[in-house]
Amino acid sequence: MNKIPNIKSFSEHGNSINEHISHIVLTEGSTEAAKQMEFVIVDAAGGNSGKTSYPDLKKYAKKNRFTPLQLGQVILSNAGLKKGAGVNRMSVTPPSVSSAWHSNRPNKTPKTDIIINSKKISLKKGSSQIMSGGSDESLSTFKAALNALPKNFAQPYLDEVEQGIMNLMPSYVGTQKGGIDTQKFGGTVYQNTRKKTGKIADVKAGTINKDKILVEADALNKRLTKSFQNLFTNPEFKKEFTFEAMTGKVKFGGNEGTATHFLVVDFDGSANFHQVTSSSDAYVSTIMPRVKPNVKFKSTAVKEKIDGKDTKTGHYRFWSTVGLMYNAAVKTQNEVYDMMNSGELEYLSEGFFDFIAKAFKKFKSFVSNLIKKVTNWIKKSLNNVIEYFELEPKIGFKNNIRW
Repeated sequence: MNKIPNIKSFSEHGNSINEHISHIVLTEGSTEAAKQMEFVIVDAAGGNSGKTSYPDLKKYAKKNRFTPLQLGQVILSNAGLKKGAGVNRMSVTPPSVSSAWHSNRPNKTPKTDIIINSKKISLKKGSSQIMSGGSDESLSTFKAALNALPKNFAQPYLDEVEQGIMNLMPSYVGTQKGGIDTQKFGGTVYQNTRKKTGKIADVKAGTINKDKILVEADALNKRLTKSFQNLFTNPEFKKEFTFEAMTGKVKFGGNEGTATHFLVVDFDGSANFHQVTSSSDAYVSTIMPRVKPNVKFKSTAVKEKIDGKDTKTGHYRFWSTVGLMYNAAVKTQNEVYDMMNSGELEYLSEGFFDFIAKAFKKFKSFVSNLIKKVTNWIKKSLNNVIEYFELEPKIGFKNNIRW
């Protein structure tokens, strides 16, 4: 009899992944396709995800001539993970948080996405956000990293970072309607007359300058980002902070919420599988050069009941978060996704279209320059034209001589 593998998925736990931490950031496609990657891998391994179809993933699998289930099987094979047999339930219970975690309001979002044969796996697709936490969560991660270092560890930016985390803006409903993109001035640099002094000061496009609380919080976010970057120049602190953010080893105390393996996949079936149980493991060192701290706003629309329905008021609730981004492959669509996921950019808003237009202009400029270069290259010689169009000249002549 085949052994039934221990296969579970944490996709449907109580807290929203998008609210606290994005486990998967796509280089193409939608977040739904990425979520369905979890389900299909569970099913391909012999478990039961509770799903019978994967509509969003199907089109990406088809591009690579797979059915979704075949894609899952190829990923497992390339990762060296063996398929088992039997039916297993999907976990919907958030894991417990360790008493060693210094937090009054712990976020119970697990670092683990899937469990296969006791391997607690964090699934990654493309460029990934390792961490995104508010003041309480970030301070706990900071202390866990510090506790993993020698007691005499000292760095000039430690107090600065700790104090900055403690002062991060908590939940706050903006006075102006709209998300972060509408809170910012657009266009070019222009002059703004200050009411108190009467002096004229330049205000850059993209600067928050409407809601006083957000202005002050944005300034703190930028200062703290710089302080984190300075502290991260110390490889030992960066390694311990990154390790805890990746695995949740201290936070979950080694239970099912603690990730011990990382499965990095793509829609073509490629997969890399890494074990990470210690900050000294190779994969931590591999990603460290590409891990960058960033302090920014997240937001969610404020709703109220109107005629029994949840209706958007136009106002947004904002809070500051410390994020770690693993820049494996940064593309324009990654930036759009991250900004929309964090609330910086509102879907189909004026800012959204401005961002897309800006990206398109860059692409158009690239194509235009490419065409100019190709044209100039062709003009230089007939041989270039023949090579460019892959022509094979056929030269013939009549050899009848007339006198």
